[in-house]
Amino acid sequence: MSVQRGAKAFNGEWEKISAKAFDIPEDMTMEFQGKSCNIMDGEGNVVEQLGEDHGRVSREVLAGYRCYVIRAWVKFERKSA
Repeated sequence: MSVQRGAKAFNGEWEKISAKAFDIPEDMTMEFQGKSCNIMDGEGNVVEQLGEDHGRVSREVLAGYRCYVIRAWVKFERKSA
């Protein structure tokens, strides 16, 4: 049985992603290092664009956001209740 691409990242483990759009189900913290990540809000507006010049960064992403990741290492951590 294969693990779905992005599953490790959503479980708080670093995962190497070639290209994937992550739909954010709840408020989370995303860590990113790589080529490109466009963070969009629920209406499709760009919140932030990250790239190689940013190095390893941490960003808050909200429920309903979508993160378009290309050639990067990424992980998400759920916020404590």
